[in-house]
Amino acid sequence: MHSELHPPSDGRAWSSQQDMLLIHGLLRQLQVMRYRKQLVMAIVGAAVLLGALYYAIATRYYRAEASLLISQSGPNTLNSSVTGEETVRRNTMPTVVNILRSAKVLEGALERLTPEDCIDFAGKPRSAWVSILQNGTSANAIRSTSIVEVSYQSRYPEGAVNVVRAIVQSYLAFMDEIHKGTTSQIVAVLTQERSQVADRFAQRQAELLETRRSFADLGLRSDGKTLHPLVQRAVFFNEELIRVQKRRVELDARLAAIRHAMGRGENLESHALALADIIGTEAFTAQLRSASAEAQAEVRLAHDLITARGELAAMLEHLGPRHPEVLATQQRIQLAESLLRDYQGSSVERTLRLAPGQLGPWLTDVVGQKRNELWQQEQLLERQFAQTSDEAIQLTGQLAQIELLERDVKRLGDLNDVLLNQIASLDLQHSGQEIRAAVVQEPVLPSRPVSPRLSRVGIVALFGGFLLSLMAVNVMETLDDRFRSLEEIQQRLGTPVLAMVRQLPAQDGTGLESLAMYASPTSVESESFRTLRTALTLSHADARQIVVSSTEPGDGKTTVLANLGVCLAQSERRTLLIDADMRRPGLTNLLGMRDRRGLSEVLRSDDDLAHSAAANTFATGMENLDVMPAGPRVSNPAELLSSPRFSELLAWASSVYDHVLVDSPPALAASDVAIIGRLVDGVVLVMQPAKNRRRLVTRVIEEQALLKIPVLGLVLNRIGADEGHNYYYYQGGYYYGARSDDEHDGATPDAAEFDEYDDDVPEWSVHSRGSRHLTVPRRAA
Repeated sequence: MHSELHPPSDGRAWSSQQDMLLIHGLLRQLQVMRYRKQLVMAIVGAAVLLGALYYAIATRYYRAEASLLISQSGPNTLNSSVTGEETVRRNTMPTVVNILRSAKVLEGALERLTPEDCIDFAGKPRSAWVSILQNGTSANAIRSTSIVEVSYQSRYPEGAVNVVRAIVQSYLAFMDEIHKGTTSQIVAVLTQERSQVADRFAQRQAELLETRRSFADLGLRSDGKTLHPLVQRAVFFNEELIRVQKRRVELDARLAAIRHAMGRGENLESHALALADIIGTEAFTAQLRSASAEAQAEVRLAHDLITARGELAAMLEHLGPRHPEVLATQQRIQLAESLLRDYQGSSVERTLRLAPGQLGPWLTDVVGQKRNELWQQEQLLERQFAQTSDEAIQLTGQLAQIELLERDVKRLGDLNDVLLNQIASLDLQHSGQEIRAAVVQEPVLPSRPVSPRLSRVGIVALFGGFLLSLMAVNVMETLDDRFRSLEEIQQRLGTPVLAMVRQLPAQDGTGLESLAMYASPTSVESESFRTLRTALTLSHADARQIVVSSTEPGDGKTTVLANLGVCLAQSERRTLLIDADMRRPGLTNLLGMRDRRGLSEVLRSDDDLAHSAAANTFATGMENLDVMPAGPRVSNPAELLSSPRFSELLAWASSVYDHVLVDSPPALAASDVAIIGRLVDGVVLVMQPAKNRRRLVTRVIEEQALLKIPVLGLVLNRIGADEGHNYYYYQGGYYYGARSDDEHDGATPDAAEFDEYDDDVPEWSVHSRGSRHLTVPRRAA
């Protein structure tokens, strides 16, 4: 819940979390389909039956195919053989495919068919035969070849073969006819168009040259390879500005570090030695010109060590760790470090002949001076970069105009070349070269139908049935918004289930006598509250103040709280029950304390808290168990619970009692749970799986997580026992109900063992081995 409200900042962690959510969603979908497996199987089975019915009654269609080889005949003096074949494929094959399915060719094919071959057209008007034939004919060019496949699909195998043969013959006749046409007229038209294109091409070239001359363009472009000089200048100033700014920022950081070290009284020798790398070796050695030979040797050694380390880092980028040069440099670094440790007795202040305490100001002056120099360079470079940037921006419009002219010139040149190729190709055809077609594969009588196919029908039926079942399951899942199992509750809510309470039988009497834990502590129903007490003690040992709430009214939160209080009192722990539901005080009515003072009196009183709380706390008649009723009704219960008086009351109760259980209104009915939950150790949520809606329970859990109120766990209330299974074995049955067949002596189980939950919702049940599932609601006989 928390991860959904606050996505992690790390992109990889967020992606991993999204993958986990997707996996959880798929698992949840599979679980839902498992719950509805009968519906899924029914829909998939119906889809398979429909597919089988379609396969049985569908019309069978047969397909015949023929292959044509398209080639050029005659000499070709302009193209090589490879280029000529590629030209045929690129320019001719789409045309051949369209001609094969054209109305002219198909009309010629119909004239060659006998009446026996026209069975597919029976009952259709003669004007519609070409359209029917066109819908059944397919022509496709095989990729990277000069072969075209022609096929026809018919209800009769012989008819399919004869139709394909007729189409091929009609196409060959059509091609013979068009090659005897007016090729010379086409050449004349293309020659005239080519002359016009050549004139426009020359005109655009002249405009391009004049534009370049007027703009003084050198033909340089910012295409990633060659930059215009103005652009190169702007780039240069930008790079220099970045380098100087980076250097200046490094000096600012070094100056701040020196001042911080001076303020804390730290040793400044490491900062002094680092100046050789920050402000340059020459500037640093100039400050040491008056130092002794020993100090100068130490500084040179430190500088050599820094230089060697830089060389080693550069070598490791290109050489391996076992390279001889790398090993030699590492030995030189170790030797320099050993010699440098020998000079540890001499300080930088003594080397620089500075008085004690003057090293810090000297370092500040040196770094500050260098930083000011870089600042002046930065200002100058910024002005130069701004000026060159403006000039480069003005240049952009001029280059765009030149680029448009260049593109127009290139387009006209390409068009001129295409027209020249077309004219040359037609001239060659006119002198004897033609596009020819040859049949390389005759149509063969098909032995099996191409439609319908059993494998395709089966796949479509299964896939369609699965999709329909998925949609139906999701629709039913949306309409039936209830939990079905313990695993689903824990998976969807992310909250542990502390205990499962069976449908409690009605008890005679009032007050404590109406509680199953007090009236019949050895019953199977009472064992659920011992399980709840144990779960809270082991998993939340520090949770002494607990508020018990529910999603909606009528979930049994008050009954669970009262029985849990009795269970805690029986374990010799002083327990206080507080009825904080001042709107509908269920705990007060359950224990018969309706007319007594209580919580509202304590919160409204100005008396001493301990005295007022003790005066409004009453004994229940059971040792170690006290109750503070709700008291007289008030108009502002939320404001009273938000007052500091209530938090002080909880502190007083914690000092007197071992456990404090607070009864509050349902979480969706009032905001009291949020107010109380922030003051106690946690919330226990009571829910009825057969009654509560998933979205409402999820909303309550998310609201508690958003308010950072810990939810200790869930208590599933009014769980029914499945018929034919021994519920005692699952929960405490070893002590109470696990009897052999001889011990029954023909006695029937107690009526409370099978709770009748007469409602229009499914009833939860628990198997004897601990598995949970839903059963059909059982009606009273």
